[in-house]
Amino acid sequence: MPHSPGKFCVDRNLVRWALIDGIINRKTAADEPTGGQNLPVKQVAVIEKVTVEKRLRQRFGWPAALVGLGLLAVSWWAGLFLRLLGGLAGLALLYWGAKRIFSHTVVLDGYQIVAPGLKHEDWVVVGSGNEVTGFIEGLKFEMAQEAATPKS
Repeated sequence: MPHSPGKFCVDRNLVRWALIDGIINRKTAADEPTGGQNLPVKQVAVIEKVTVEKRLRQRFGWPAALVGLGLLAVSWWAGLFLRLLGGLAGLALLYWGAKRIFSHTVVLDGYQIVAPGLKHEDWVVVGSGNEVTGFIEGLKFEMAQEAATPKS
């Protein structure tokens, strides 16, 4: 399915990319509203397709497992009905928390913008959705226009 060239996108790392008047602007959440890094399109050598590994760690793993263990310990001294009810709830919390303690790795597609003098790991547009693909096609279109214009 073809995508129309785009001028803006937000990638999977929540980095905002903009292409305005031949300038690529890369802005993270830590940047000021008028900040970010700029790169002229004429300095871009090539755009490469890359794969990015992202480690995802889910919250509340350790706290849920510890609460489950505590609930199991407390319910052990309760009466039969509360022991059964607390034991089931404690086991459920312990299982749910134990599943979330360890992180897992997700492999994502991305596009690396290569230009001389750049930190290459900063200039990777992570994602393969319509918005990211449209932005990369818009960037390639701008690069082709830049290469086709005669230098004066």
